[in-house]
Amino acid sequence: MLKIFAALFILATSFGCAEKIEHDVDLARKRAVEFAETVFVRRNLDKGYALLADKVRSYVPMEKFNEKLTKMHPNGHPSNVTAVRAEPVLGEKIIHVSLRGEGGGGQFEYGITVVGTATTDYRVTTFHGGRTS
Repeated sequence: MLKIFAALFILATSFGCAEKIEHDVDLARKRAVEFAETVFVRRNLDKGYALLADKVRSYVPMEKFNEKLTKMHPNGHPSNVTAVRAEPVLGEKIIHVSLRGEGGGGQFEYGITVVGTATTDYRVTTFHGGRTS
């Protein structure tokens, strides 16, 4: 019986010691806007590729990155972008950021996911969107 209580105690304390993740939503939002301005507005693909998380660059070649951006903007680019919303994923080192762009003859909406924490900073892992009007 003592062994069962000891096992339950160890099991309970191991779940109680999960890593606490602290986010800085403003910093995540800033990194997403920085990426969007670099890639979508100024079209500096080399610098934008460098802003991706290391793990992403390890399996997404520059050619695929360029191809995706071309497909996202077949008829123009925004002249500015602003963050609309940033939502951390509970218990994960992930924040989803929604952005809106204007200019180039239309409206644009983007979703950018960044990975990191308040202490490690944030890097882009995924992005999607483009012209909506």
